[in-house]
Amino acid sequence: MLEFIRERAQGWIAWVIVSLLIATFALWGIQEYTSPEVSVNVAEVDGTEISADQFQQAYQQQRARLQQMLGQNFDPDLFDEKTMKADVLDGMIGREVLVLNAAQSGMRISDVRLANYIRTIPELQNAGQFDKELYNRLLRSQGLSVKGFEQSVRGDLLLQQLRQGVMDSAFATRAEIEALIRLREQRRELGYMIVPAAQFAQTAAIDDATIEKYYNDNRDQYRTPEQVSVEYLELSVASLAGGVQVTEENLQQFYQERKRDFSVPEERQARHILIQVGSDAPQAEVDAARTKAQDVLARVRQGGSFADLAREVSQDPGSAQNGGDLGFFGRGIMDKAFEDASFALAVGDVSEPVRSAFGFHIIKLEALRGGESKPFEEVRAQLERELKRQRAEEQYFAQAEQLYNLTFENPDNLSVAAKALGLQLRTTEPFSRERGLGIAANPKVRTAAFAEDVLQRGNNSEPIELSADHEVVLRVKERKAEGVRSLDEVREDIRQTLRHSAAMKKAQETGQALIGRLEKGEDIAELAKSAKLTWERPAAVGRVAAEVNPEITGEAFRLPRPLPGKPVFGGKVLVSGDFAVIAVYEVKDGDPALADDAAKKSATETLVRSRGGNEFQAYAKALEAKTTIKRYPDKM
Repeated sequence: MLEFIRERAQGWIAWVIVSLLIATFALWGIQEYTSPEVSVNVAEVDGTEISADQFQQAYQQQRARLQQMLGQNFDPDLFDEKTMKADVLDGMIGREVLVLNAAQSGMRISDVRLANYIRTIPELQNAGQFDKELYNRLLRSQGLSVKGFEQSVRGDLLLQQLRQGVMDSAFATRAEIEALIRLREQRRELGYMIVPAAQFAQTAAIDDATIEKYYNDNRDQYRTPEQVSVEYLELSVASLAGGVQVTEENLQQFYQERKRDFSVPEERQARHILIQVGSDAPQAEVDAARTKAQDVLARVRQGGSFADLAREVSQDPGSAQNGGDLGFFGRGIMDKAFEDASFALAVGDVSEPVRSAFGFHIIKLEALRGGESKPFEEVRAQLERELKRQRAEEQYFAQAEQLYNLTFENPDNLSVAAKALGLQLRTTEPFSRERGLGIAANPKVRTAAFAEDVLQRGNNSEPIELSADHEVVLRVKERKAEGVRSLDEVREDIRQTLRHSAAMKKAQETGQALIGRLEKGEDIAELAKSAKLTWERPAAVGRVAAEVNPEITGEAFRLPRPLPGKPVFGGKVLVSGDFAVIAVYEVKDGDPALADDAAKKSATETLVRSRGGNEFQAYAKALEAKTTIKRYPDKM
């Protein structure tokens, strides 16, 4: 259909096509906008829905995390999509079960705590201060709303609170701590010698018939998938911002417009004396509390020490012992009446009794800080970055529309759009449907490149949004069909693979034979000498020994305890392909009596953390067992 429109999008026939589309939309498509939106869910947890959109977002985030963690080693073939999707859904269900249970148990995260936590997220700060514009921009780039993000963070904090409550109930006994110290601090007397695989590599005869058989048995290893290379145009705010020029006058004007954003929030330090009375108390109690507050205020006015009076009569258990000191606080933290009174005082002033939901407060303002704006020079670099980006965003959206129109109107080339917009035409290395480098590492790019309209018909792709401010348009430049590398191409690779495999096998056979002779009582030193190997005897080692290959140490600590005077022997195929012959002569357990406080604390924390984690998992499973959960895997 797109190709048909492209070929005929000139003259009177274009108007006929457009008229038909308008008529179709009027008669049928408009209901898509007037009908109620149908919500598609992938699961329900006690009636709470997990939508397909939420699932897809979580799934893509998981893939992105794996790709970021593994970098160029990320291979989609190693991850079964069906299994990964099931794991992501199970995680979302488990989280929802816990959040619902926490809420039903009366656990809450206040708006103040939520706001304070979000302000401390480093990615949302600029020069150490929370940046609201950056916050909104990052959420937009991730396709998140402020409400949705804050709801997610609130759930995370609730889970953290719940998990901590369960895990803090775990404990470890003295006997368990001492047992762990004995194991941790255990040391072993050992010896070893390495049978190198390399010494057998050249002796392994690999003929052509063996190579050909291996090739035929393992042809799939040498299969090359269908590949394409594409040329593309890339448009991004970041690249446009590099070419934006701003004057000093522009920056000064921008500073005046943004001045409020650079002000440091005003905070006040106050002391208070609280005379408690409930908001629903009888009038007689309220009057009595007010009278008492007035009496205390009179003592302050007569020169009494505010801090001493707070210690004497204040009924606020959290601050009385500190002389009523509440520290510094900003707006939105305290009770509204208390806040208004505090921010109306000058330093050193004492308020009249102030009624709040807790009772009557007498407030003394000790100090204030903040409230001033940062000077222009201090924020100039930030202003320049933001103004350039702002103007680049304006260019971006204008050019994005032009890019779409030009590449649609000229479907057989990207040159027209490149020349009109001043963009560089770039080319990728060949890539497959499953993997690629550069922009082809993005699955959206690979999907577009192998779409029928692009791959089969040779048209430009539609603009591909890599992020909220970054898009590309591509077309296929070269196409390579699926195939299998020829035997001649891979012959030497196979020869080396077979030689290495044969050498590993020979090293292992040699090492196992040496172990057998040692177990029969042959002298270790003489045996090593006759085999032209070196028998190493390090000092007693712990589980982590810098001087010994950790593969050898690990195997030595897995061997059983030897009897006095009779070493235990074992072997280990190393990652290198070499074979290690290992002997353990003696095992010395750690002594809990010699452990310092740090070692005891570490052992305790390890046991408690492990047990607490197990208890939390058991708790989560028990909750899931009694929760009504419905899964709709066909909707994923």
